[in-house]
Amino acid sequence: MDISLALLLFTAVTCYLLWFTFISKSLKGPRVWPLLGSLPGLIENADRMHDWIADNLRACAGTYQTCICAVPFLARKQGLVTVTCDPKNLEHILKARFDNYPKGPTWQAVFHDLLGQGIFNSDGDTWLFQRKTAALEFTTRTLRQAMARWVNRAIKNRFCPILKAAQLDVKPVDLQDLLLRLTFDNICGLTFGKDPETLALGLPDNTFASAFDRATEATLQRFIFPEVIWKLKKWLRLGMEVSLSRSLVHVDEYLSGIIDTRKLELMTQQKDANPHDDLLSRFMKKKESYSDEFLRYVALNFILAGRDTSSVALSWFFWLVIQNPRVETKILHEICTVLIETRGSDVDRWADEPLAFEEVDRLVYLKAALSETLRLYPSVPEDSKHVVADDVCRTVHSFRRARRLHTRYTRRGG
Repeated sequence: MDISLALLLFTAVTCYLLWFTFISKSLKGPRVWPLLGSLPGLIENADRMHDWIADNLRACAGTYQTCICAVPFLARKQGLVTVTCDPKNLEHILKARFDNYPKGPTWQAVFHDLLGQGIFNSDGDTWLFQRKTAALEFTTRTLRQAMARWVNRAIKNRFCPILKAAQLDVKPVDLQDLLLRLTFDNICGLTFGKDPETLALGLPDNTFASAFDRATEATLQRFIFPEVIWKLKKWLRLGMEVSLSRSLVHVDEYLSGIIDTRKLELMTQQKDANPHDDLLSRFMKKKESYSDEFLRYVALNFILAGRDTSSVALSWFFWLVIQNPRVETKILHEICTVLIETRGSDVDRWADEPLAFEEVDRLVYLKAALSETLRLYPSVPEDSKHVVADDVCRTVHSFRRARRLHTRYTRRGG
């Protein structure tokens, strides 16, 4: 080997090791390897990611900084990540300096293929507009009535009969799967007025639901790898990127068909006909003209928001109730007390219809139990932020500009 080339290589390796030693001193949490950073630990613990992050947080007093990709320049751009579950840090990030911690380019790049510029993948004015519009629609009496109609019908005609049949046949049921199907049917009906019937008799597969699941799983896998790696996999059509692209084709075709049909229905709808009260139709009726792509992303964002979050919360709730018979007794006593006052003492009449909004409002202990469930096991236990400008919290933790910030809302695993 030429002496000058050997000297150049030696100098490069020495400079890298000095840089790596310097940057490693400020890092805590999982072990950071040269070049690979903490990526080996991420891949090794991919099947227990929540527990792994929780273990690291407990070992580091609630906050640590790691480097996913220990390569100069690349590390500063997207490799260095701060992970925190400290309540004071969370309050500072989510409330006091909310404007300094948007989702940022890394998050938006990961979710762009699935969610586009929807409310869960946008910042600034785009996010604010969709939030205000959605908040206004969800507070209307019409949408609340639509929600009650979809939920009541699914519970009465599908969910309860399945549980009753399992009871009579003395067979176990996968409650988590039933709750996922229940919330999926409800949120699809509420979002675009079409029932995918995943909770129908026999629990059939649904191509849209399956494609949406695969697309979500493939999208979340991108978080494990640095952006340059998953983009290379996308370009080469490798691994989960192939599944993502194929699934998105099915999702887009399904939603495009619904949007085209709904446009035709709204154009030909008679004045005295029953109006469509789903969220998609309400966006279409506005004076502003929205593209089909925007409407698809609106629908997908709200399906993602309303499906998994609700079913996960309910799954944890029933699991916790089973573990605490005393709580179960109090909940049942409260429900019986309210139903006696609203429906009389005839117990057979209690199951005729699901609880009305007015009855649910009176179930104070039940709502407290649900809130405690969400505190212990949040439906969305973590989030990713981008630091716009250098900042220091009251905990004396500093967050540097252009770095990624990973916020976690529980120290538990999952």
